[in-house]
Amino acid sequence: MKNKVLSQWLILVGIILIFMFLIISIYLILNTTYLQREFNINPKNFIVIDKNDTHGGFHGDGTYHIALDCSKKKEKVLKIVNEWSELPLSENLQLIMYGGEKDGMTYGYNIAKETNIPIIANGYYCFLDRHSDTVDKYSDIDLFDRYSYNFSLAIYDTDTDILYYIRQDT
Repeated sequence: MKNKVLSQWLILVGIILIFMFLIISIYLILNTTYLQREFNINPKNFIVIDKNDTHGGFHGDGTYHIALDCSKKKEKVLKIVNEWSELPLSENLQLIMYGGEKDGMTYGYNIAKETNIPIIANGYYCFLDRHSDTVDKYSDIDLFDRYSYNFSLAIYDTDTDILYYIRQDT
Protein backbone atom coordinates (compact mmCIF):
# COMPACT_ATOMS: atom_id res chain seq x y z
CA MET A 1 0.00 0.00 0.00
CA LYS A 2 2.83 2.38 0.92
CA ASN A 3 4.57 1.71 -2.43
CA LYS A 4 1.37 2.46 -4.35
CA VAL A 5 0.89 5.80 -2.61
CA LEU A 6 4.55 6.65 -3.14
CA SER A 7 4.41 5.80 -6.87
CA GLN A 8 1.24 7.88 -7.29
CA TRP A 9 2.93 10.76 -5.50
CA LEU A 10 6.00 10.50 -7.77
CA ILE A 11 3.79 10.46 -10.87
CA LEU A 12 2.00 13.59 -9.65
CA VAL A 13 5.31 15.37 -8.94
CA GLY A 14 6.57 14.32 -12.40
CA ILE A 15 3.46 15.72 -14.09
CA ILE A 16 3.79 18.99 -12.18
CA LEU A 17 7.47 19.30 -13.17
CA ILE A 18 6.67 18.65 -16.85
CA PHE A 19 3.86 21.22 -16.71
CA MET A 20 6.19 23.81 -15.14
CA PHE A 21 8.85 23.11 -17.79
CA LEU A 22 6.27 23.66 -20.56
CA ILE A 23 5.07 26.93 -19.06
CA ILE A 24 8.63 28.25 -18.68
CA SER A 25 9.49 27.18 -22.25
CA ILE A 26 6.42 28.92 -23.68
CA TYR A 27 7.19 32.04 -21.65
CA LEU A 28 10.76 32.16 -22.93
CA ILE A 29 9.67 31.67 -26.55
CA LEU A 30 7.01 34.36 -26.34
CA ASN A 31 9.39 36.82 -24.69
CA THR A 32 12.12 36.62 -27.30
CA THR A 33 11.84 38.94 -30.25
CA TYR A 34 12.38 38.19 -33.91
CA LEU A 35 15.61 40.17 -33.75
CA GLN A 36 16.82 38.13 -30.81
CA ARG A 37 15.92 34.77 -32.39
CA GLU A 38 17.29 35.58 -35.84
CA PHE A 39 20.37 37.71 -35.11
CA ASN A 40 21.04 37.19 -31.38
CA ILE A 41 20.41 40.85 -30.55
CA ASN A 42 18.09 41.62 -27.65
CA PRO A 43 16.36 45.00 -28.17
CA LYS A 44 15.96 45.35 -24.39
CA ASN A 45 19.71 46.02 -24.20
CA PHE A 46 19.43 49.14 -26.35
CA ILE A 47 17.32 52.29 -26.71
CA VAL A 48 14.38 51.93 -29.11
CA ILE A 49 14.25 54.91 -31.46
CA ASP A 50 11.51 53.76 -33.83
CA LYS A 51 9.29 50.70 -33.99
CA ASN A 52 6.28 49.66 -36.05
CA ASP A 53 4.52 46.47 -37.07
CA THR A 54 1.99 46.30 -39.91
CA HIS A 55 1.52 42.51 -39.78
CA GLY A 56 -2.05 41.40 -39.47
CA GLY A 57 -5.00 40.25 -41.47
CA PHE A 58 -5.71 36.78 -42.75
CA HIS A 59 -2.23 35.84 -43.97
CA GLY A 60 -0.19 37.87 -41.50
CA ASP A 61 1.51 39.88 -44.24
CA GLY A 62 3.29 43.07 -43.29
CA THR A 63 6.49 44.72 -42.24
CA TYR A 64 7.96 44.88 -38.77
CA HIS A 65 10.79 47.30 -38.19
CA ILE A 66 12.74 48.59 -35.25
CA ALA A 67 15.62 51.06 -34.93
CA LEU A 68 17.91 50.81 -31.92
CA ASP A 69 20.42 53.29 -30.55
CA CYS A 70 23.41 51.12 -29.69
CA SER A 71 25.83 53.92 -28.76
CA LYS A 72 25.82 53.18 -25.02
CA LYS A 73 26.55 49.46 -25.53
CA LYS A 74 28.53 49.68 -28.73
CA GLU A 75 30.98 46.87 -27.82
CA LYS A 76 28.12 44.45 -27.27
CA VAL A 77 26.63 44.96 -30.72
CA LEU A 78 30.02 45.13 -32.48
CA LYS A 79 30.84 41.59 -31.31
CA ILE A 80 27.82 40.38 -33.28
CA VAL A 81 27.85 42.61 -36.37
CA ASN A 82 31.56 42.11 -37.09
CA GLU A 83 30.57 38.65 -38.35
CA TRP A 84 28.10 40.16 -40.86
CA SER A 85 28.73 41.39 -44.41
CA GLU A 86 30.22 44.82 -44.81
CA LEU A 87 28.17 47.50 -46.58
CA PRO A 88 27.26 48.35 -49.32
CA LEU A 89 24.21 46.11 -49.63
CA SER A 90 24.14 43.53 -52.41
CA GLU A 91 22.44 44.62 -55.64
CA ASN A 92 19.20 42.77 -54.85
CA LEU A 93 18.99 44.18 -51.34
CA GLN A 94 19.76 47.66 -52.66
CA LEU A 95 16.85 47.30 -55.11
CA ILE A 96 14.33 46.05 -52.56
CA MET A 97 15.35 48.64 -49.96
CA TYR A 98 15.74 51.75 -52.12
CA GLY A 99 14.34 50.83 -55.56
CA GLY A 100 16.23 51.28 -58.79
CA GLU A 101 16.82 49.68 -62.15
CA LYS A 102 18.37 46.35 -63.18
CA ASP A 103 18.50 44.74 -66.63
CA GLY A 104 16.12 47.35 -68.04
CA MET A 105 13.54 46.69 -65.33
CA THR A 106 12.53 49.31 -62.76
CA TYR A 107 12.06 48.19 -59.19
CA GLY A 108 9.67 50.47 -57.33
CA TYR A 109 10.27 49.06 -53.89
CA ASN A 110 11.28 51.49 -51.23
CA ILE A 111 11.13 49.61 -47.96
CA ALA A 112 13.79 51.93 -46.54
CA LYS A 113 11.56 54.97 -46.98
CA GLU A 114 8.55 53.16 -45.47
CA THR A 115 10.62 52.16 -42.43
CA ASN A 116 12.61 55.39 -41.99
CA ILE A 117 15.97 53.87 -42.87
CA PRO A 118 18.41 56.31 -44.45
CA ILE A 119 21.05 55.38 -47.00
CA ILE A 120 23.88 54.00 -44.88
CA ALA A 121 27.45 54.29 -46.15
CA ASN A 122 29.43 52.56 -43.41
CA GLY A 123 28.47 49.51 -41.46
CA TYR A 124 27.39 45.91 -41.65
CA TYR A 125 24.32 43.96 -42.69
CA CYS A 126 22.93 40.47 -42.36
CA PHE A 127 20.18 39.04 -44.56
CA LEU A 128 18.00 36.05 -43.66
CA ASP A 129 15.76 34.51 -46.33
CA ARG A 130 12.80 32.93 -44.54
CA HIS A 131 10.96 31.85 -47.72
CA SER A 132 9.84 28.21 -47.72
CA ASP A 133 11.65 27.51 -51.02
CA THR A 134 15.00 28.91 -49.91
CA VAL A 135 18.13 26.86 -50.48
CA ASP A 136 20.63 29.15 -48.72
CA LYS A 137 18.96 31.24 -46.02
CA TYR A 138 21.78 33.81 -46.05
CA SER A 139 21.65 34.43 -49.81
CA ASP A 140 19.45 37.00 -51.57
CA ILE A 141 20.10 35.60 -55.08
CA ASP A 142 16.56 34.20 -55.46
CA LEU A 143 14.82 37.19 -53.87
CA PHE A 144 13.14 38.39 -57.07
CA ASP A 145 12.37 34.90 -58.46
CA ARG A 146 9.34 34.39 -56.22
CA TYR A 147 5.80 35.64 -55.82
CA SER A 148 6.27 36.56 -52.18
CA TYR A 149 8.95 37.91 -49.87
CA ASN A 150 9.68 36.51 -46.45
CA PHE A 151 12.96 37.85 -45.22
CA SER A 152 14.68 39.65 -42.39
CA LEU A 153 17.41 42.24 -42.76
CA ALA A 154 19.51 43.86 -40.06
CA ILE A 155 21.74 46.84 -40.88
CA TYR A 156 24.16 48.43 -38.44
CA ASP A 157 25.32 51.98 -39.14
CA THR A 158 28.81 52.40 -37.68
CA ASP A 159 28.71 56.19 -38.11
CA THR A 160 25.61 56.65 -35.93
CA ASP A 161 25.66 53.40 -33.91
CA ILE A 162 22.07 52.70 -34.94
CA LEU A 163 20.85 49.21 -35.75
CA TYR A 164 17.92 48.88 -38.16
CA TYR A 165 15.94 45.67 -38.40
CA ILE A 166 13.22 44.74 -40.90
CA ARG A 167 11.06 41.64 -41.07
CA GLN A 168 9.15 41.58 -44.38
CA ASP A 169 6.32 39.10 -45.08
CA THR A 170 4.18 39.21 -48.21
